[in-house]
Amino acid sequence: MLNSLEIKNFRLLENFQVKKLGRVNLIVGKNNSGKSTILEALRIFAGNAQHELLQEIAVGHDEKFRLKKGEQSDLDASFPFEDLFTGRQFPQEDNRIIMISESAGHPQTLRIQHVFLIETEETVTDETGETSTRIRRRPVPKSALAEWTEEPVGQALLVTKGERSSLINLETSNPRYRSSPLEVGDTLSCSVIPTQFISMDELADEWDKIVFTEHENIVKQALRIIEPELENLTFVKSEEYFRPMREFHRSAKVKMSNLLRPIPLNSLGDGMLRIFQLLLKVFSAKGGFLLIDEFENGLHYSVQEKVWSMLFQLANEYDIQIFATTHSWDCIESFTKVAIARRDVKGVLFRVGKSARKSNWGQVIATVFDDTQLDNITQADVEVR
Repeated sequence: MLNSLEIKNFRLLENFQVKKLGRVNLIVGKNNSGKSTILEALRIFAGNAQHELLQEIAVGHDEKFRLKKGEQSDLDASFPFEDLFTGRQFPQEDNRIIMISESAGHPQTLRIQHVFLIETEETVTDETGETSTRIRRRPVPKSALAEWTEEPVGQALLVTKGERSSLINLETSNPRYRSSPLEVGDTLSCSVIPTQFISMDELADEWDKIVFTEHENIVKQALRIIEPELENLTFVKSEEYFRPMREFHRSAKVKMSNLLRPIPLNSLGDGMLRIFQLLLKVFSAKGGFLLIDEFENGLHYSVQEKVWSMLFQLANEYDIQIFATTHSWDCIESFTKVAIARRDVKGVLFRVGKSARKSNWGQVIATVFDDTQLDNITQADVEVR
């Protein structure tokens, strides 16, 4: 579990620090203040900035993730993943590296650095004594280019975490020209719940992982917060005839005690769907992060406290660290009540916004509210958003 958080040179987070984190963390702030960017940084940290993950994030933002076929690798051209850096361009200085870590100097700090590639010839001797020459591409920082007589042949991102590193070649999507990624075994579990609803097919896959386990009963219990009459839930194959070719997908059906036949979960409203995806994604986050963007989406204020209570309990039982964002005062109030009541599970609220100080004017900073301050906030109805 992260006890603190430091993010540098990542999107609008130029020098961002949160000095204290809990097991369950709620992030508040205005639109475009950096809340979702913090979740994205945590997702990249958990996934070791692997190429496929960065590509998925870039696609989600309609950002460039590869050079088109025949596109020239001009130094002035826009490159894949350039939008990840502060100012949406690769920095001119070597020391402006994306860094995501618990604290400065932490051995497991994730670093993403823009570098150039130089081709060098190497002579290799095999076990039989025969020698051969091979071409090797090696990363070179900008400050060291003057020491090389060879011209750069490409650009890349150098990703390091601990003692391991990998290269993401920015000029090809061919895996042959990319070095091995950081070992998958070093990644953290990370479940992401976006603002929009997750597809039923994806939820069906998550459901298959927990069916006939205690987790299945926990999900049903959570759904009964809204619909006490719910008895059972299952997924069935469903045809979609409105498409050019007949396709099958899976949909959730629920059995209600007051109805003779099962009905679609989709027909029970956004609240049921939101709770369903919140609870399903908990179990795949075991031992890692659960990231929730706009927690309150689809949830009436009257049920939010019960949902928070369940998440606090499950985070403690399954060793999960939760990070959620919100715009809602009702969400802040319900979170605060549970955080104060659960002294055994630390809940932290922090606000993000742009600094008005001269020393770091305009930079996104965090203000942390501890247990005592949270209690004062709710008592005085203080606006922290």
